[in-house]
Amino acid sequence: MSEIPLTTYQPEDLEAVVALLRRALPAEPITTPRFARIVLLDPNFAPSGTFVARQGEEVCGFLLALARQRPLEDAPLETDRGWITLFAVAEEARGQGIGGALLNAAEGWLRQRGRTTVWISPYAPGYWTPGVDEAAYPAGLAFLQRRGYETVTRPLSMDASLVGWRPPEWAAEREAALKPMGVRFEPFTPPHIGPLLDFLRREFPGDWQRHVRETLHAILAGRRPAEELLLAMEGGAVIGFAQSEGERFGPFGVGAGERGRGVGAVLLFQALDGMRARGLHNAWFLWTNDATADRLYRSAGFRETRRYAVLRKDLTSSV
Repeated sequence: MSEIPLTTYQPEDLEAVVALLRRALPAEPITTPRFARIVLLDPNFAPSGTFVARQGEEVCGFLLALARQRPLEDAPLETDRGWITLFAVAEEARGQGIGGALLNAAEGWLRQRGRTTVWISPYAPGYWTPGVDEAAYPAGLAFLQRRGYETVTRPLSMDASLVGWRPPEWAAEREAALKPMGVRFEPFTPPHIGPLLDFLRREFPGDWQRHVRETLHAILAGRRPAEELLLAMEGGAVIGFAQSEGERFGPFGVGAGERGRGVGAVLLFQALDGMRARGLHNAWFLWTNDATADRLYRSAGFRETRRYAVLRKDLTSSV
């Protein structure tokens, strides 16, 4: 088979690339504004890490590879790993070596930048899904496995209906038991900024800090209600938080030393009750593991809606 010519992404490719992604990845809500925000405005985006295949004048393949140049807040730079977050070949162009050519180009680009592993696709800040949707793209998953990619974890997305939803009685009992210990639950107010940022730096270095900062800006500008950021406090310290935006729940976390007390369960149920009170019919989140789903989320009415394979390949091998 002759070598398949590839080019890198150019601004004039935008609409054609988005159109391809919408056709080839139908389970993903990809639009031009969302592509621009998540891909083109990513601080680690490099046009040289994008690869475009064409048949005639038509874009028939696209791959986005990323090598981090800027660390997440209070997190290491991760100079040993790279990511692939978008990979699509038009259905009518499959079986012609285009996917292999795109993957070879991306892996070579990452090797040139000293990356020893490539992941699909747990990348922050701009990931689309945690990995490859096993039900939506079985052929793509099989192709990657043949190319030496191994499944590392299998996270899941979950959704819950809030129609007729009520928190269980034990959640109120747990909150009442925490109250004499000095634990209280309250929406964000400006005096919380310092304790909240201290908590995030200590407990959750990385992209959650960006998420919460954006939420704080939106609340303080009046674009979002303060009730979308619920805090667990003990004395003057933040020990946990639960965030939502519309129907999307999360991020959500409790300090490592505070887990096992029921703080997270109370935050979850209060946040969902607040979402229901604001007239929302559903709640969803993109990523958790089975242990957390079984321990916490299923008791709140969440059910599995998507399952992903997070994949990794050793770039020092010859596969």
